Amino acid sequence: GRKEQAMRQWMHHVEATQKVVLDSAQVRQAFQMAGREYEIAFFSTRDTSLVKKIGQPMVETPEIFDQVFQQISGDSAAPQRQVKWRDPENPQVHQALFSCTPRIGMVLPPIQIDEEDYLFVKILGWSDEMAMTERQKQERLTRVNEKLTQFNATTIWNQRVADIMRGKRMDFDAEVFQQLSELFFSVYFRTDEQRRQQLSAKVWDNEEPAFYQSLRNMPMAEFMEKPFFKVGDDVWTVDRFRKELISHPLVFRDRQMPSTEFAAQFRLAVADLVRDYYVSQEAYRNGYEEVNLVKRDEAMWKDAYLALYHRTQYLKSVGETRNFTQNYHDILQQDLNSYIRELQKKYYKKIEMDFDAFEAIALTSIDMLAKQPDQPFKYLVPNFPILTSEHLIDYIAKGK
Repeated sequence: GRKEQAMRQWMHHVEATQKVVLDSAQVRQAFQMAGREYEIAFFSTRDTSLVKKIGQPMVETPEIFDQVFQQISGDSAAPQRQVKWRDPENPQVHQALFSCTPRIGMVLPPIQIDEEDYLFVKILGWSDEMAMTERQKQERLTRVNEKLTQFNATTIWNQRVADIMRGKRMDFDAEVFQQLSELFFSVYFRTDEQRRQQLSAKVWDNEEPAFYQSLRNMPMAEFMEKPFFKVGDDVWTVDRFRKELISHPLVFRDRQMPSTEFAAQFRLAVADLVRDYYVSQEAYRNGYEEVNLVKRDEAMWKDAYLALYHRTQYLKSVGETRNFTQNYHDILQQDLNSYIRELQKKYYKKIEMDFDAFEAIALTSIDMLAKQPDQPFKYLVPNFPILTSEHLIDYIAKGK
């Protein structure tokens, strides 16, 4: 699963990012806007008939913005927020805001932010931060180039994926869809709202025991053979979906969804899994599994999992049954430090390190763990298992 994700990301880099050629006029325009910060009021709806009915009238008569919001939500005033040019905003929202000639109080035309959601935005005000010094100008230009490259790469990539998926229509079995939707609903909404907020990341990172338990508890063998959906003539049984799910955890586009929208979001998450499956097949056809970056990423995660597995097996072999996270200091002192020293003595002749390169590494004191929230596997690097509390490296020979 992680290998395929790395392949898709490399494919995006080669077939989208590297193909971007920025237009100088676009760069100049973006540079002028890159210090802008809007104050906006906003609300969204999935009612397409409402969008068609009141979209243009609100643009022409901005005063009815609050009235429409009150009719939809029952609240007195729409939520407000600040939006900066450099924020990681939805591309459609960014384009609508930062390509317009703003007026205080104006309402933008409805912005379609995905297949079913439309956003209404009212501009309350804005400010512009100027880049004065040469350093500020250079930093801003770098940010502009990076963001425009990202946006243009996304457009190229979306077209590439559309080409791969052209002619592939998904047809769900209604009864099986309902059964699986109810099963996953019970996992996602198994707690009250506050606990769900704390646990949801673990559930969908495929790290929560309840997630695995739900897969194991899928009812009876005959159900596993039922068709869940078809993509053309390609039939996906429940069992095939289950196996694919283990290597590609579901990614929900709206992680704060109300319970009434779960079935729709579940359908979209399954569709995204299928999309990634076919993109991965294209990546294999292009030989991206042989790319060094992909191989290194795969090896890194494999090393981390093997280390964790071996640590667990060793502690079991010496009768250590305490929870490692809660008792790691005592377990290191009593069980692991001596074991690691024995391994160091056994293998020190085979271990070399480039000490010059090691000393050149600049470390920060800030704890940081990079995540990709829109990916099936969210962490860029593994949290390698703690194996020892000792820091001497005299078991390593100097090498290049």
